[in-house]
Amino acid sequence: MTALRIAPHVHSTWSYDGRWALEELARAFARRGYAAVLLAEHDRSFDAGHWAAYREACAAASGHGAVLVPGIEYSDAENRVHVPVWGAEPFLGRGRPTADLLADARAAGGVAVLAHPARRDAWRALAPEAMALLDGVEVWNRKYDGWAPSAVALELSRRYELPPFVGLDFHTARQFFPLALSGSGEGPADVETVLAALRAGALESTAFSGPAERFAHGPARSAARTGELARRTLARAVRQARAAART
Repeated sequence: MTALRIAPHVHSTWSYDGRWALEELARAFARRGYAAVLLAEHDRSFDAGHWAAYREACAAASGHGAVLVPGIEYSDAENRVHVPVWGAEPFLGRGRPTADLLADARAAGGVAVLAHPARRDAWRALAPEAMALLDGVEVWNRKYDGWAPSAVALELSRRYELPPFVGLDFHTARQFFPLALSGSGEGPADVETVLAALRAGALESTAFSGPAERFAHGPARSAARTGELARRTLARAVRQARAAART
């Protein structure tokens, strides 16, 4: 068995809003103790040919550090519902109805997760039949939820009995945070081992090397929320000071 600590939901410069190249991500996450990275590039700039080239680039860049697992964050036509998919070999298309996308992802052997469901109340756009086609829900998205899980997403996870996922939603260094999918896999730490562990539900969502669920309630959640408020206040003050210095 191979120990796996995986960075979930990461964007590279292959996404229109990503800032880090694949090689940089492989090195940076390896330095932080991750064996693999679940990439989730935005679908809007992809087609079948671009997807094939991207998969080859991920394989080449993996030699620089952590294993890069190629994936696409599919969105509907309104850019409201976002679903990262890993392990589906074909490119599944841009701006499609989410229910159709989920059905095709499942048929292709993909693992599909509802990302940041509270953003724009995205979860309300999905019928129960579509929710049943998901393999998990992102209960803690670093970019949108900050330092603690989303109460809305946690309730969805319980209501629909969907495994809870965490996601960095990494675009810039601001999203580095000790969230991970942790567990073990049979075989070396490569793309197929990671995908097999995902499909088997063998990975636990963790934060600061412990279960992420402990930050969902009680003193740990309160402390995390207080820390996030302080961080945002400080970041806002720094931005204002830099703006003032430029004038």
